[in-house]
Amino acid sequence: MDQAQSEFDQGGAFQVRQQILKQHQLQQQQQTKTRIKQQKLRITFLGYILVLFCFAILQFIGVGFFSSGFLLSRQVLPNISECTGRQDDSCMQPAKFDKAVVLVIDALRFDFAIPVEGSSKYYHNNFPILHELTQSEPDNAILLKFMSDPPTTTLQRLKGLTTGSLPTFIDAGSNFNGDAIDEDNWILQLHKNNKSVAFMGDDTWTALFTEYINPQLNFPYDSLNVWDLHTVDNGVIDHLYPLLQKENSTKWDVLIGHFLGVDHVGHRYGPNHYSMKEKLNQMNDVISDVIEKLDDDTLLVVMGDHGMDSTGNHGGDSLDELESTLFMYSKQKKFHVNKKSPDFYDTSDMGRHYRSVNQIDLVPTMSLLLGLPIPYNNLGFPIDEAFGNDKDLTLASFKTIHQIQNFRDSTPNLASNLEITEKFEKFVQDYAKFGNNKKYLTKLIEFSKSYQYDSLEQCKSLWARFDLTLICIGIAIIFFSLTFITTYSRSIPSVRVSTMSFEFIGSIIAMLLVGLVSSFSIFIVLKPAGFDMKKCLLIGAALGIIIGFWAPIMDRFSISWLWHQLRDFFSYNFNSWSFLGILFVVFHCLIFASNSFVVWEDKMVSFFLLTFGACCLYSCMINSKHSKVEKILGISHSLTFIILSRLTSMINLCREEQHPYCKATFKTSWWSIILLHLCSFALPLVIKSFYKLSNSYHSAAPLWIGTGVKTLMVMNAIYWTFEYIENQDFYLTSNFNISGPLLKSVKIAIARIVLFITLVLANFSWSRGPLCVKIDTQSVEILDDSDSDDLLSNLSPQPHQPPARSNTILGYGNVYGSSYFLLVLNFAVAIMLVTKPLGAISLNMLLIQILSLLELYNILGLRKNLIAPIIFGLLGYQHFFSTGHQATIPSIQWELGFMTTETILFPFTHLNIVLNTFGSFLIICLSIPLIALWRIPPSNRPITVLSQIITDITTLITYQTFISLSSLVFAAHFRRHLMVWKIFAPRFMLSSLLLIVLNLTLVFITLWFGAGKVVTQINRIFGK
Repeated sequence: MDQAQSEFDQGGAFQVRQQILKQHQLQQQQQTKTRIKQQKLRITFLGYILVLFCFAILQFIGVGFFSSGFLLSRQVLPNISECTGRQDDSCMQPAKFDKAVVLVIDALRFDFAIPVEGSSKYYHNNFPILHELTQSEPDNAILLKFMSDPPTTTLQRLKGLTTGSLPTFIDAGSNFNGDAIDEDNWILQLHKNNKSVAFMGDDTWTALFTEYINPQLNFPYDSLNVWDLHTVDNGVIDHLYPLLQKENSTKWDVLIGHFLGVDHVGHRYGPNHYSMKEKLNQMNDVISDVIEKLDDDTLLVVMGDHGMDSTGNHGGDSLDELESTLFMYSKQKKFHVNKKSPDFYDTSDMGRHYRSVNQIDLVPTMSLLLGLPIPYNNLGFPIDEAFGNDKDLTLASFKTIHQIQNFRDSTPNLASNLEITEKFEKFVQDYAKFGNNKKYLTKLIEFSKSYQYDSLEQCKSLWARFDLTLICIGIAIIFFSLTFITTYSRSIPSVRVSTMSFEFIGSIIAMLLVGLVSSFSIFIVLKPAGFDMKKCLLIGAALGIIIGFWAPIMDRFSISWLWHQLRDFFSYNFNSWSFLGILFVVFHCLIFASNSFVVWEDKMVSFFLLTFGACCLYSCMINSKHSKVEKILGISHSLTFIILSRLTSMINLCREEQHPYCKATFKTSWWSIILLHLCSFALPLVIKSFYKLSNSYHSAAPLWIGTGVKTLMVMNAIYWTFEYIENQDFYLTSNFNISGPLLKSVKIAIARIVLFITLVLANFSWSRGPLCVKIDTQSVEILDDSDSDDLLSNLSPQPHQPPARSNTILGYGNVYGSSYFLLVLNFAVAIMLVTKPLGAISLNMLLIQILSLLELYNILGLRKNLIAPIIFGLLGYQHFFSTGHQATIPSIQWELGFMTTETILFPFTHLNIVLNTFGSFLIICLSIPLIALWRIPPSNRPITVLSQIITDITTLITYQTFISLSSLVFAAHFRRHLMVWKIFAPRFMLSSLLLIVLNLTLVFITLWFGAGKVVTQINRIFGK
């Protein structure tokens, strides 16, 4: 019996061991399956990243080719003028002046320097000395309206003021990367003729002329910190006055000082601010002191490089930006006004008849007065008043005309104009006959002016030499990239896309190598005209990527299959919402067919969004499939979206072309500061209410939203409060502003702390932090069969039955979206910091609009609809305009680059400007995955979730590619349009930059760092 019992026990133990072993094997199999699934998810994710990265490279190449063809720099001749001693050289000997003091007052608009009766503006009647000297000493002083050529940025103006040549639009992009001038200029001529050049002020001069400035007398200062009003000016004054002393005057021949305070006041406060009065008064005192110290043989030149518009910015071609000031003074009677000249001006009526001269006219004037050769590429004409009599002016005209004709003879597309050449030959003949006859001098001068005018107009017509070949190549590459992304995002099923990603990569790499080798061979053998090796290799790379993408599709499928797939997509997915989305895209593309529509793009975008909001409201009201709760929620979210869209459209910065039909509201005022503080508390509460709708306000959510976001937004509001106080007249005029350096340090500290926390610390914590879920444990009674009869009469648990517990995961239904939105908040708070108060309020509304849209997409079933990402893209544009931006150079808020640094410091200064300019688009790019992730529980098919995210991302890129392609095509079409450089070129540049920004953000931040991490983390935690 005992033996039997023992055998039974052994058998039972064996069965238990077998059961345990079986369970262990099943567990191992399950773990293996889970690892395989997670590995497959990671591989799929990597495949998506690589394909989209190749697509981004293709678009970058297309943008590069188009830009190279559209924004070509003018041809620069390397010739250097010389004094040969012949009559037809470009020198006047002896020199009229031995020395010169050149003072540049940046952004000195002409009306700043003349009296304006009855004006109470701070920029009027506070710089009187130039006009007073012109009135009191008319033979010693001249005051002229100094007309600049667009673009009105400092570097381009300095090039024109020293070379006498015309700028090109592409030079505007180098205003913050000033390369040394590689053509003849009068600073180079001073150096070549052993003249010592002393300089102090804007460091742009050092970047341009560092080889020609005396290193012992070179005192540059950082120029781009527009919030610093005094450092540069005080530095110029500190070095200027000592060098003007008699004992130091032998150290230099030309002294150049470049003041920046007036320009910086304009950028920071606008022209009509108390600081402008102080700065103009300071400049008035400086000019007075310099004139007092000036000797008899020194020429004083005071000038502005450009003006400023009503907002204090510049860069465009409005009259206020083009009109600057030129003042010349000498204590000897060297100047004269020819009252018989048709250009004669009268200053007695407060400046209504001041004569205008081109800025390039300063170049031959300065060169001839100082006895220097006129720079070889000069196109300007001597300023009449700078020469003592008609005979001197006639000689100066003769020298200048010869120099211009030499330049034309060396330039093939100019030399072919026989009409202008014949005009030159006639002038030479007339000068030889009548050059010594006083009766004919005026006619000779007028004839030479006519020649110079005709020559200049021809050059202006050629200053943008469009290369249609490169333009067409760029457009073709962008078009093929559009077919690439459209097919990848919508035509091929997501399952096939995920499995084909590495086929695409392998094919692209293979074709890329073939393309590079082929293009290199073609370049070596054929050496095609106009194409260097770099261009040939880029074309080969583009063709390799295009062929490499289409090869697997043509191998796996066929054209007819793709057509049927595309047809089926529209058959099954196309509805009224999709039609509305396509309509928005088409209308947005057609905007670029008219300059008027481009100007009013901000209003059109707002109209599109309001139309969508109205359609959502109508759908929620009439849809009978929704429950009463869903209908109420849908109506409330629709109204929220409509109201916020309308409020956002009321925040705007007007373009010059929109006047007088637009009133700018984008201004910092006391009520905007108060609203900013209120938003610091209101926005977290609103976000909390959205989280509570999905029961997701748990774990990480209260810490991020209730504590982190609120605290950081309060810090943002404090920063802008300090900035507002610092800019007020009462603060500037009181003795309390002695704490200015301390306040500045506090502001920089706040900005650095906020950006470090939001961009570094919070993102690091988010990548390793908990989800927005909570386990809720509840007691559940367990009744055996004997108690079933008493179930209705007695529901209390029996004493002998221990209660069981049931676990519920709160926030399970929105575990993806609630966690991912915290990442959006991190970047949004950083962007709010570098955005002015009304812009930050606009971004607050953007976040609420996004959350309302996500709820509407869930209620109306638009999650997978074509319109969902398109509306997100339109939101990016709306808030681009409402944060104080337009598709113009002057609207770039360069001053915000110095929120965290006092000088230009890469990458911090540049990061601030990028966040400020493209902030709304960055938030939209980060929010795109929420269309697929919001309000869904953990999925057992994570690759499908990831594929839907890819579909939304690529749809947004497709939308932007359509917009950019349309902008490029119409910019090329209107390349000879009167408004090309004012409207079409800046808009195509914005479109091109957006393509680059969107691709980089979506691939490396949204997908790689954000969405992919959320999907893989939740799949790992929940074991799905």
